[in-house]
Amino acid sequence: MNLPEVTSTMNDRERRSLADLERHLQHDPDFAARMDTLAGVPAPEPASPVVPILSALLFIAVPLVMMFFGWAGVVVLLDVFAATVAVILIRRRARR
Repeated sequence: MNLPEVTSTMNDRERRSLADLERHLQHDPDFAARMDTLAGVPAPEPASPVVPILSALLFIAVPLVMMFFGWAGVVVLLDVFAATVAVILIRRRARR
């Protein structure tokens, strides 16, 4: 949206308020510094839903593992799942 298009729909009072706001923001060094840092940084990509996908795979795999390997296999599967989720969450936390 272009600024001339927006200002053409404003009345005089709104135009004066916008101009006053722009004038104040031009002389605010903190605001200018924040806007400069935000302009050069691309937005981070949203995290992929790895944990929900792993949970769905666990839901599917538990009956199969139970049928072929018994309770011992399910316990091992749950341990591997818990360790994998822990590693994923720790790596996400370390990136912040």
